[in-house]
Amino acid sequence: MRTIIWPVYIDSQKTKKKGRRISKKDAVSSPKLREITSAAKKLQLNPEVENNKFYSRSWWESSGRVSVDKKMVKREMLIKISKIIKGMRS
Repeated sequence: MRTIIWPVYIDSQKTKKKGRRISKKDAVSSPKLREITSAAKKLQLNPEVENNKFYSRSWWESSGRVSVDKKMVKREMLIKISKIIKGMRS
C-alpha cells in the first residue's frame, strides 16, 4: 500500500485551508521534492517522485508529489519527514 505526500502538506507558508496537514511549528518553509524524497529514503519509505502532478487546491501550479510506502500513520510520517528536512537545512 502506498500513500501520497504533496509538498503543501508540510509547508509552513500554507494555511490549513490551502492544504497544510501538520502544525506550523512542525512544518518547514517551501519544502522541495528532493528534500521530501531524501527524508523518505532515510525513513526507508521507498519514495517515488512524480514531477508533473498538480495539487487540486492549487491546480495551476505544478508542484509534483512523492509516493511512499505506507508504514505508519500519515500525520506521523509527515511530522517525521518535516523534522528530517529541518535537520538537513541546519
